[in-house]
Amino acid sequence: MQPNTDGISSFEHLLANIILRVFVWVIACVTCLGNLLVICMRSLVAAENSQHAMAIKSLCCADGLMGIYLFVIGAFDLKYSGEYNKHAQGWMGSLQCQLLGSLAMLSSEVSVLLLTYMTLEKYFSIVFPFSHHRAGRRQTVSVLAAIWLLGFSLSLVPLWCKESFGNYYGRNGVCFPLQSDLALLLHRHHRRALLDTHLPPQAALPAAGGNTR
Repeated sequence: MQPNTDGISSFEHLLANIILRVFVWVIACVTCLGNLLVICMRSLVAAENSQHAMAIKSLCCADGLMGIYLFVIGAFDLKYSGEYNKHAQGWMGSLQCQLLGSLAMLSSEVSVLLLTYMTLEKYFSIVFPFSHHRAGRRQTVSVLAAIWLLGFSLSLVPLWCKESFGNYYGRNGVCFPLQSDLALLLHRHHRRALLDTHLPPQAALPAAGGNTR
């Protein structure tokens, strides 16, 4: 009997299920081609609201990054096909996996933030049609730049702060943080802070030393 896996990978394949191995290519193709088509159409056809079109094209770019992520996952699944167990640890700890995970995180975060911004913009323009001031080009560019900057920051922080996040993107074969030990880490720091605050120095030092073992 083989041991349980993480539900994504197996001993032989990075993507254990044949359905995943097929649809990762299908969804990657549809995602990249679909978003590329929308960007081209939005660029060629004049829009009444150019600021909204700008936000749509930015959203397509963010979604397209997820398509690139899926293409790379599919490529490495083919590369390690039949012998994934030999390369699993090296792959999950590699720079490629870390960068790939940050790319997927960037795509997810920016997409959510853009959808939130576009929803709020439409909401205020519908609910307050006369009092709502429509964003100009400069304001829209500033908001979009801020969203992308925030997305980059959120996706790169786990790479910069290894001592806090550990191997954040390398916890499974697809390099995406489907689970997190951050709550355990915060609990550990909270317990350390309580010890340092409420215990006398002579008692706090042995206790803190015991926590590091």
